Amino acid sequence: MTKGWRAILRKEIRSEMRQRSGLITTVLFSVFTVITISFATFDLEISPQLGAGLLCVAMLFAAIVALPRAVLIEEEQGTGDLLRLVAKAEDVYWGKAIYNLLFMAITSLVLTVLFLGFTRTGVAIPWLFVACIAGSCAAYAGTVTLCGALVAQASNRNALAGVLSVPLLLPLSFLAVSGLRVALDLRGGFNVGNGAIAGVGLLCYGAASLVIGPYLFAAVWKR
Repeated sequence: MTKGWRAILRKEIRSEMRQRSGLITTVLFSVFTVITISFATFDLEISPQLGAGLLCVAMLFAAIVALPRAVLIEEEQGTGDLLRLVAKAEDVYWGKAIYNLLFMAITSLVLTVLFLGFTRTGVAIPWLFVACIAGSCAAYAGTVTLCGALVAQASNRNALAGVLSVPLLLPLSFLAVSGLRVALDLRGGFNVGNGAIAGVGLLCYGAASLVIGPYLFAAVWKR
């Protein structure tokens, strides 16, 4: 990995700070989602299984809606060909994947704080909760960035990016729910060892997606 990814990352951050459309949209989506969940579960005790499922669904849809934009916007603005000429594909992937990772980390922080506050859900095992959220963010960033490159030349690329991401993220969702339900189980009814395995699996999934991603991205994001 060369230093070119830093220039790509700076470009993405400056573009977002100038427009703020992606961040504002995602934050509003997070607020609306959590408020809707709190209304639906008003006066009900949320079980660890339900809480984990709702949080994972909210994070999944936030990732599918927001993250492909980092790659697809190059084709929409007509800067994709120029970027292919001046930057290596690996640097483009790393710059955009790290940007998506930061973006997803902010989104997840907003989502989890609002979710825990509005639903009055407690965290039984904080380290496992953080591991599951961090692993999910890394996997979302790596996988969705690659999916954006796969459909960048398609006419309906925004819809296709989400459709393509879902089957790749299904195993991640299974691990996330398995780990988070243990992390949210205040009564200790679930096996902590199984939750730890799920948390480690999420971290490995995220690391693998970021390590393999540059090679796959270079193959599909042709010059």
